Amino acid sequence: MAASYRAGAEQSGHTVRQINVAELDFPLLRSQKDFEFGSVPASLKPAQDDIVWAEHIMLFFALWAGDMSALLKGFFEQTFRPDFTGASASHFGKKLLSGRTARIVVTIIYPWAGPLAASPVVAVLLAFDRFQA
Repeated sequence: MAASYRAGAEQSGHTVRQINVAELDFPLLRSQKDFEFGSVPASLKPAQDDIVWAEHIMLFFALWAGDMSALLKGFFEQTFRPDFTGASASHFGKKLLSGRTARIVVTIIYPWAGPLAASPVVAVLLAFDRFQA
């Protein structure tokens, strides 16, 4: 689904950057102190750059046990730390992505879904330039 969306955007003349969250290597946060004062892993700096660059963001992920995967949550926790957003951990007041658009596509995969049960956790974020939603 993400590949089709990307192909359509590129055929329309948009530049697309893709972040495959499942392929990134980063630790999960273990404490609020680490969230507030720790450093963002170097492996996530390019993702932050892509998010800041983007004028439109598409997020594709599979609903797993009623929610997004722990890996995707960990990606958001690491990526949107206070030093990136310019806000305190308790209140994200700075509008880092103000004026941009986003869409979220959620699919459903359940462990008892036969062949789909073997599918890896997939979360794809597409960042676009000059996209008109």
